[in-house]
Amino acid sequence: MPGSNIAIKIEHLTVSYQAKAVLVDVSLDIPRGSVVGILGPNGAGKSTIIKSVMGFVPRDFGTVEVFGQPVAHARGLVAYVPQRGQIDWTFPVTVRDVVTMGRYGHRRWYQSIRAEDRDKVNHSLEAVRMTEFSDRQIGQLSGGQQQRVFMARALAQESDILLLDEPFAGVDAATERAIAGLLAGAREENKTVVVVHHDLETAAEFFDRVVLLNRRVYAYGPPREVLDPDLLSEVYGGKLRAVSWAEEDKA
Repeated sequence: MPGSNIAIKIEHLTVSYQAKAVLVDVSLDIPRGSVVGILGPNGAGKSTIIKSVMGFVPRDFGTVEVFGQPVAHARGLVAYVPQRGQIDWTFPVTVRDVVTMGRYGHRRWYQSIRAEDRDKVNHSLEAVRMTEFSDRQIGQLSGGQQQRVFMARALAQESDILLLDEPFAGVDAATERAIAGLLAGAREENKTVVVVHHDLETAAEFFDRVVLLNRRVYAYGPPREVLDPDLLSEVYGGKLRAVSWAEEDKA
């Protein structure tokens, strides 16, 4: 297990797409064992933070470390679940095939999948309630079921860090419960989870800490401290109805 108590350290991260700044001077320390939500309006750079930790996007400036190591040396420690729209659902693989891909990093290229890998795949499918669909082609699933498949693949990787890009977007109630259970289980196992999220109402329920982002970090900390109605209005640009508990606290 990596020794650092800081799972992800981002310092002065600046990223541009076609000369337009997407992230500006972002610095974050994400502790091991925390479940962190990244919130902000569309185009705020939320997914770009996740992709920067994965090393998928070039940086104009700044550094990203995973357990004290450069990103390039730490990819085996991180599991990534992209947005559903980034995946080719016509690809001819089954649910079990996709989840089994999460075990490849535990074997050399010439080694076959072993019984212990199959056991882990079965456990991961059970955890997201997808065992009965294991032989289905992934394109035959509903959106929520597809999301659960990739959550199962991330579980099968047994990584110390999970990066989830909008996992709750457009899912059904069963999938939302499965994902919430995964977050709770990761917390119990001292794993670190970073989630791009859009729903202010559920932030306090799901996350230990939240990042309020709109190209730069406006606030970072416990949800009840960060999700201040005045700050939310500033970040989201204009009048925004704050989450109900924030209004109650100010009453």
